[in-house]
Parts: sequence; structure tokens; C-alpha cells
Amino acid sequence: MESRSLHVDEREALLELLDGWELADGWRGRDFFRRYIEIDPSYEDRNVWVAVEDGALVSCVQIFPRQLRLLGHAVPTGGIGSVFTRADKRGAGVAGEVLDRAVEAMKARGMELAILFGRPVGLYKNHGWGSWKCQRTVLRLADPTAVPPRIGDVEIAPFDWERDFEAVRAIHSVYSAPRNGTVVRDAAHWAASFRLSGNPAEEFVVARREGKPVAYARATLLFEVFMVTELGRLEDAAEPLAELILALLSPRDPDPLAPPGKTSRELRSFAVLPAFDDIPLTVAIEGRRVSTHPVDDPANMLLCLSAPALAERLDVSLLPGETGEEILRRLLPEQSLVFWPADRF
Repeated sequence: MESRSLHVDEREALLELLDGWELADGWRGRDFFRRYIEIDPSYEDRNVWVAVEDGALVSCVQIFPRQLRLLGHAVPTGGIGSVFTRADKRGAGVAGEVLDRAVEAMKARGMELAILFGRPVGLYKNHGWGSWKCQRTVLRLADPTAVPPRIGDVEIAPFDWERDFEAVRAIHSVYSAPRNGTVVRDAAHWAASFRLSGNPAEEFVVARREGKPVAYARATLLFEVFMVTELGRLEDAAEPLAELILALLSPRDPDPLAPPGKTSRELRSFAVLPAFDDIPLTVAIEGRRVSTHPVDDPANMLLCLSAPALAERLDVSLLPGETGEEILRRLLPEQSLVFWPADRF
């Protein structure tokens, strides 16, 4: 068994391997993962690590280079995704070997942090990764037939690239900047985000006041669940953002997100919000006859790749004998990690 990076002529073989992944949302594995080869601006063959036996790919892991916000700094981070092993090779340590090779590569390239979202959690814990629980919120309208109150001076409308992009980009920068775990997006990553975040369709809505966007929200179907994948607002726009979220819970006909056999009302009977720490928004949502139920998500995994480099970047002291996981636990307590699913990999 050989572990190495992908060769340029093996991309189709990689997609053939990933086609064995049974995805819940109607995708063929090869079609879903092809997007990350063709669209993600950070894609390089050297970022894909594979196990090869008798000339066939049997396991794979992909590195997604990102800049992750932590204590106001942009930290060079490797996201881990596309983790898959052929069924007949599972349980033999193959995935762990390929994962470890990817970690070695990230360290060699100067990345200081690694992040992934997935199960089985035990696999990653056995290879040094720590679980960072975050709290998501399930929303349900107290009376689904009631018409929610509206703010008179706010227009709710679909996102329009020409009209709204620069304002939304500015809102994202301001709203996400103080939140640990959000991804720094340049123009290329913004463009990729629009093409990759739908599953395959995405609903992207904005709230405009006097014609200018003051809040936005994005939603799609993930694992057959209606999820808000990102949100943002200006400082005085908690109420308009709450209006947006209520608008997402409203059934419509036709509904581009509703899968075959499910009505729009069934799909939007509840929504799952990403982890976020916005008390005024929470108050505004709960004031609109919406029930909120917190749910812990343990599938967020972190690995400190270089404790000294991370401490230096964040301008903090590394305590005597402090490990990478210990400094992360000290600086980034559980429930303080915010990662927009719109940036998923």
C-alpha cells in the first residue's frame, strides 16, 4: 500500500472512488466532488492524498487551504474534506494513514490550524484531533398558519449580484470579523462560494432599507434538512435579519429547494441555524412567535499544527509544556466556534 499525493492523470480515478459515497441529497458522488476540483480556487493535485494498492485508488483525503479568523487574526488553516475509503479496505487503518500524511503536508506548508466536520468522530480523535462542540438552533413557527409581522421600512428580496454584492460583501466582513472560525474570503472564494454552497439550489435573500442591504441570509438543503448556511447584518439590523429568517420559513410555490415528494410546507416546517453568537438577533427571533431549541453538534474537529507558530501569530504566550490542543482550548472554548456552512468542504 502506497500513500502519496494525487497525480494529475488520476482525477477521474479519484472521482470514480468518490462515486462510492452514498450522498443523501440526490447527488452522485462523482458529480458532487467534481465541483471542488473544477470550482474551488485553492484546488491543487498535491492537496489530495491517496492510498494506492495494485494501481487502484482505495482511500483519499483532500486539503482545502483557507484563512480562518481567530482572535482577530487570519490563521493559515487546512480544511480536511473528501475523506473516503473503499468499503473493502475499511477498518485496516488506511484512512488514518492517508489522514496523517495530509497533516504532515499541512505542517510542511506552514499551516497552523486544521479543521474538519464529520463522523466518525472516534477516527479523528485517535489521530490527535479534538472535538469542539458548537450549538446550533432549531427554529419552528409557533403557528405555521399565522402571517408574521413585517417591518414597514424593510424590503425582503432575493439577492441580486449587480445590485447587492458589494454591500453584502461589506456586511460579511464586518459581521464575521469578530467571530472565531469564520473564513476570510477574497474575490475568488466569494465567487466559488456562490457556486458551491447550493445543494444544488440555494436561497439567498437580503433585507434592504432605503434601497440598501442591511442584512442577508443564505439557506439550502443539507442532509435532507433545511439549513440557514450563513447570515449577517449591520449593527442596527437585528430586526430586519429576524424578518429574513421568518421569510425563509414561509412556504412558497414553486419551491426550488423542495425535493421530490416533499411539499414546501413540510420542508420549511423548521430550520436549523448555524452556530452564532448574536444576542439581539436571538431576542428578535424569539419575539416573532418562533420557538428556538438548541442542539449540540460534536462533529467540529480541530487540530493545532504548530503551537509556537499559532501563539506567535496571535501574540499570546505559550505556557510551559502547553500542547497544541491545550492552547486551542484556552483561546477557543467550546461553543465559541462559528463556521458558516456556506464555506463547507
